[in-house]
Amino acid sequence: MAIIEILQAMTLRILSFFSITICFLLIQKEATAQFGFEYDDSPIVLEGSNQLDLAWAGGLNYVQISDFDYDLDGDLDLFLFDRSKNNIRVYTQELSGSTKFYKLAYNAAQYFPNDVIYRATLVDYDNDGKKDLFTYGIGGLKVYRNISTPVSGLQWELFKEIIYSDYPNLYTNLYVSSSDIPAIIDVDFDGDIDVLTFHQGGQHVEYHQNQSMELYGIPDSLSFILKNECWGKFSEDLSTNSVLLNDPNTPCSSGDVVNPLRIENDQSPSIDSKNKHSGSTLLAMDYDNSGVMDLIIGDVSFTNLVLLLNGGTAPNQNSAMVSQDAGFPSNSTGASVQLFPAAFFVDVDFDGIKDLVVAPNAKNISENESSVRFYKNNGSNSNPNFIFTSSNLFQNEMIDHGTGSIPVLFDYNQDGLKDLAIANFHRYKPILDKESTLALYKNTGTNTNPTYTYVDFNYLNLNNENYGLRIVPAFGDIDNDGDQDMFLGRDDGTLVYYINNASGGIANFQNPQINYTDNLGNVITTGGFCHPQLFDLNEDGKLDLILGAKNGEIKFYQNIGTTSVPSFELRNNKLGNIDVSTTTPDGYAAPHFFKSNGKIHLFLGSINGNLIYFDSIENNLETGSFHLISDKYLGISVDAYSSFFVDDIDNDGNLNMFVGQDLGGLYHFEANPGSSANIFEKNKTSEIKIYPNPSSSKLNIINNKTTSLIQLMDLRGRSIFTKEYQGGEIEIEFDISFLPEGSYFLIIESIDTEITMKRFVKN
Repeated sequence: MAIIEILQAMTLRILSFFSITICFLLIQKEATAQFGFEYDDSPIVLEGSNQLDLAWAGGLNYVQISDFDYDLDGDLDLFLFDRSKNNIRVYTQELSGSTKFYKLAYNAAQYFPNDVIYRATLVDYDNDGKKDLFTYGIGGLKVYRNISTPVSGLQWELFKEIIYSDYPNLYTNLYVSSSDIPAIIDVDFDGDIDVLTFHQGGQHVEYHQNQSMELYGIPDSLSFILKNECWGKFSEDLSTNSVLLNDPNTPCSSGDVVNPLRIENDQSPSIDSKNKHSGSTLLAMDYDNSGVMDLIIGDVSFTNLVLLLNGGTAPNQNSAMVSQDAGFPSNSTGASVQLFPAAFFVDVDFDGIKDLVVAPNAKNISENESSVRFYKNNGSNSNPNFIFTSSNLFQNEMIDHGTGSIPVLFDYNQDGLKDLAIANFHRYKPILDKESTLALYKNTGTNTNPTYTYVDFNYLNLNNENYGLRIVPAFGDIDNDGDQDMFLGRDDGTLVYYINNASGGIANFQNPQINYTDNLGNVITTGGFCHPQLFDLNEDGKLDLILGAKNGEIKFYQNIGTTSVPSFELRNNKLGNIDVSTTTPDGYAAPHFFKSNGKIHLFLGSINGNLIYFDSIENNLETGSFHLISDKYLGISVDAYSSFFVDDIDNDGNLNMFVGQDLGGLYHFEANPGSSANIFEKNKTSEIKIYPNPSSSKLNIINNKTTSLIQLMDLRGRSIFTKEYQGGEIEIEFDISFLPEGSYFLIIESIDTEITMKRFVKN
């Protein structure tokens, strides 16, 4: 096979696998003991005898789901958009023998526009075989066109900043509330994409017909006209989750009447007005194979979906909905979630038939642990038969404990193996009440091959202790009796201390001391959200107490007692001069100190979701500042509430890193110190330009900070060559004539060690 054919066959799956090792690559320096980590989903996690295939996929809360070919290999992958913090996930379709399965494409979000908020739907509007991205724009819809190729990989270009529609006497934005999910589908079956959406006044559905086929004869445009103000001739009931069929009131009486409640030129959809509805979701499909679109509707105030069947016989006919099913699907368990259901029609079980997926669209006010309903389609795409199968699609294959997971390792049964405890900010109970719990996964593997087996989502029953939300444990043997005791940080900023009187090797936490005090008898507190860690920070052989605070700072309490009788003295209210509340009033500092190669390092999580990395710890405990290496180390961001725990779980000499996050699951990374280029960091400030791109022979490189080193790498992360520039160069002409055609990466190091990655195409 020709090299060009091999390169074109390479998929974004490879890019995703090496995204950490390429896209955020830095050349390792002997002067600083930094770390390179790669995403690794190999540690086995069991629930009973079932191995969790997506164990380290990070969790899910409030999912919107579409299918598309992410890695350009010809099969359909899954795109999941989570409204919690506008998270993007991609699951690639994989094949092992004859078995198909999904695999997380770690860091896939970097291949999507960075302004995707509120909603995201993939629909092929221009009929080129590649699904385009519809997301929120001011007062309506923004569209990115999919311009991917096998050589360039997944790429998007902004097609419409805002979609407009021709209303009677007004040409303005096609209004879609930020809380709504519209139906973006070919309603009239003419080949172009139309839009069904609730109007600003609520109750009625607008039909915006795309004029692309009518005007141009090809489906390559998004040119809309309000065709019907009350499509389907129904209205939502204001007090129940049902509809009024054949509504006799305006605008349903004639269908093409302008809604008198419409607020013209409104550019503040996030600010509710009395005339706006609260939120609805729409799924349009020809459910009964009658040749016209039916509707499945969810409402923000209710738990169930409503199926409306269209009584028409022709797609463009001004027909009415003739029946409703408020217990949909009535032949199975009704599709109910705690609040605000949204329905999606997509194949998730590899049988080629689209299934029904139902999830909450209520951002942060509905289930967050078991929230994705799966209804298998035992019929066909044109005549579906949805049967309830699971209440936790994908979640049942991963570690997922609500919102804001916090991983901690400790040996709870004294067998020499580190077990995994996972705290959370909160999980929703079935009655829409929040609670904070501590999950336990026992290490049932070996010293070299850990296996984490699920034990309990509510280890120690801490939810019954009235400790509030956001409880965070810290373990350590502070009484020198051979077992690990526990400090529990509370949301109010205080600590609870549990002594461990282990029985038969199994941890037995007893005698909780609420409002734990320091050496002076003062209650230890951070003022809000207490994230504790026990760590010998001053290296005197005794465990000290470090507390991350809601305000983004860290407190240091030195253990001035003995190895068996601790006494903690406040030594620094703002350890390292750290404050991670730079963008919000809160920081939610989540510190994790660890020791490697004889030096202490700090990985710090925060509300911004990044991995913040400091060194120069040892001489700056009382005063002074820690050295910030990166505020987004390794390019890692989990969108919100990051937390980290580092340890060597398999005794191979390489550190493992567990990453907690807003969606309630975990990522796992393993260090790769053997790499010649294993330190990663996104460049922020340098301005490096390369041109022309693509190029057949030479690249011109301009660097405003002067270039000291260039490394050329292929898509597999293999170094082709490295060239140093001793005095630093601002302008460089770089010869690429010897390269086969395809895509490559330049790793460009500036003279001040700042690193930038640039991708280019050799043609």
